[in-house]
Amino acid sequence: MPTVTFVPSGRVVEVERGTTLYDAAIKAGLPVASSCSGDFVCGKCHMIILEGDDSLSPQTDSERKLLLREKQPETHRISCVTQVQGDTKVTTTYW
Repeated sequence: MPTVTFVPSGRVVEVERGTTLYDAAIKAGLPVASSCSGDFVCGKCHMIILEGDDSLSPQTDSERKLLLREKQPETHRISCVTQVQGDTKVTTTYW
């Protein structure tokens, strides 16, 4: 099973392939900024990918548009729609 490492907390969780980064963070006991509770509306649950970008589901046009609307750089992903396929390391300013 893939692992997701959260920086700076250092928490590491094992998740099933296809688990979203949002759900991985919740499993790790970490808060996730979101006003839509993970329904892919607000874009506030973005995370910065530090390692393993190629271990995540491909970015969709909808996700790209939401990131642009929120003025986020390409290293950011919307956690409620980004699925883990392999080991990755992420961070966000909310932890």
